[in-house]
Amino acid sequence: MQWIGNISKRYRRLCAAGGDIPLSKKHSSRKKRNSNAAADKKAEQSINSGAVQKKTPAVSPPADENISAVSQVKEELAAKKAAAAEKRAQKKAEFNAKLNSLAIYLSRFGRYIILMFAGLAIKAGSGIARLAKYLWKRSGNFTAFILKKLGYLLILIMSPFVKVVHAFRRAVSDIKKNSKSKGTGAAVKIAFSHLGEFIFGSTGVAVTVFNIAAPIICVAFLFNIVAYASNLRYCVKLTVNDKFLGYVENEQVYFDADEILKERINYLGSDESIRLVPSFSIEVVNEGEMLSKYQVADMILEYSDISVEYAYGVYLNGVFQGAIPDNTPVNEALEGILDKYRRLYPDADISFRDSVDCSTAGLYLSGSIIETDWLISQLTGIKANAGYYIVEENDTFEMICGKTSLTAQQIKLLNPGIDTSDLHPNQRIKIREEIPFLSVNVSLVEEYDTEVPYTTEYHNDDTLYSGVTRVTTEGSNGKNHVTASVTYVNNMETSRKVTAVRVISNPVTEHIAIGTKIPPEQYSSDDAGYGKFIWPMEIGKSHISEYTQWDGGYAGHLGIDIVAYYGAPIFAGASGTVIHAGSNYGYGNCVIIDHGNGLQTLYGHCSEVLVSVGEEVIQGQPIAKEGATGIVVGAHMHFEVRRGSEKLNPVDYLEVLY
Repeated sequence: MQWIGNISKRYRRLCAAGGDIPLSKKHSSRKKRNSNAAADKKAEQSINSGAVQKKTPAVSPPADENISAVSQVKEELAAKKAAAAEKRAQKKAEFNAKLNSLAIYLSRFGRYIILMFAGLAIKAGSGIARLAKYLWKRSGNFTAFILKKLGYLLILIMSPFVKVVHAFRRAVSDIKKNSKSKGTGAAVKIAFSHLGEFIFGSTGVAVTVFNIAAPIICVAFLFNIVAYASNLRYCVKLTVNDKFLGYVENEQVYFDADEILKERINYLGSDESIRLVPSFSIEVVNEGEMLSKYQVADMILEYSDISVEYAYGVYLNGVFQGAIPDNTPVNEALEGILDKYRRLYPDADISFRDSVDCSTAGLYLSGSIIETDWLISQLTGIKANAGYYIVEENDTFEMICGKTSLTAQQIKLLNPGIDTSDLHPNQRIKIREEIPFLSVNVSLVEEYDTEVPYTTEYHNDDTLYSGVTRVTTEGSNGKNHVTASVTYVNNMETSRKVTAVRVISNPVTEHIAIGTKIPPEQYSSDDAGYGKFIWPMEIGKSHISEYTQWDGGYAGHLGIDIVAYYGAPIFAGASGTVIHAGSNYGYGNCVIIDHGNGLQTLYGHCSEVLVSVGEEVIQGQPIAKEGATGIVVGAHMHFEVRRGSEKLNPVDYLEVLY
């Protein structure tokens, strides 16, 4: 009955441990199982050895109690086995549910991928179709060739998508078949198998993506190599007096720095000198590590034993003038000069004619430092004063222009408001503006209107006597709108370039008739009669301002008043002999011509008489000039036609009226 005792011991040991651990539970560690078995065996051996040593006979428990303990242990073991089985079944059900959810998710994901690829394929196919349609219309001779190439292209583009569709259909079919025949577990295994083949198979997504991405990655890598190589350049490693200064683009940078050093050291006759022994070597470096010529000059000065200070170099037209501790006051003074011109020319491009730079900071000899106030006084000062011409006795404006080699416009610009017709001895006329130390350029675009002078054409007229001229068409100037680029230096114009011309009005050519008719030896009265007198003033420039009393003029007005302008020429209305030339009471200066057939014409209020009594004149010959002498209001010419003492209406005797 030894085995019953062993069972009782194991049961008591189990109860002492808590009794909650099922006997069927497997220990996670083989070492633990071996240790427990060894302990049981040792306990059994100790019992047996004790029984032999003591020679105490074993006392057997009652038979009913042993049977009851064994039954109880068996029931507990069976209950725990049932609980463990139920728990395993529950976990298996949960695992199967998760597998089903994963299968559904993978199915939906695969459907989304297929739809996405299908959409892309549809768009690609639509674009290819439109391209094919366009090419079909545009290239009839190459239709077959294009269709063949497009077919190859379509197959190349669509083959991955076709393979994906076939793989998806095959996977769906296998999953359904295994799900019905072998259950959900087998279907899930098949789904995972197809998923692995879909991703990592010979025609899977990973291989396809690699086939597409690998060339792109290689090209990108090549571009990166080229870009990196383009950022590298061969440069010169500069060492001076065995001291490494840095990298320069070429040897010329050092030589330029050497010239800068000479300017700084030799300023104002300084006898300082630096012995330099340069060495050069070629290396490959990045572009950002290059030294400029100014940096090289600063580093050489820094490593030398000469007393230097940090300052700003002042350069005028590239020539070193000295150094200043602070360039802010100088920049403000220079801007103040430019601001004066900006107020005068708000839309102009304004700059100094000379290059002024005080922005180069670096190390300079202590002896080259100059006072900022002194420098400002020099830059804003005057280089040359204004020049004047002193008018001499009998000088005219034209003579002054010749003596000074200036145009009339330039002198008028230098002397606003000058009266060129009233010059007197010892008068000062400015011929040169004062020249500042820094000349200022002003460049701007000007727009203005200019007059285009008209031309004059002459033609012969056999209806006029020889020596007589008449204006048949009055000339007038045209007008252009001009756009020009103009440059002023110190307010004096130095250049003007016309960039555009727009015609506003064209000039009107003036036509003048020259008489060719041979005058008779004795003037006849054929051209003096009813409707035969010519218009006695310039055509187009004159008109009737007052008619006779018979045609609506004021009472007692027995002639017509013709108005042109003061000094306008007056012509003989017909040929004849001058019987009066001079003053005549209310008529003022007047001319009376006897035409030999009883008719006479009178031309009154003249400013000047051009003929004399007894002189024979021909039709159209100038005899006087319009004026305002005698009893008159305003300049005009009073014209009368007489027969003896009778005054006739001139309108009836003129061939034309204006």
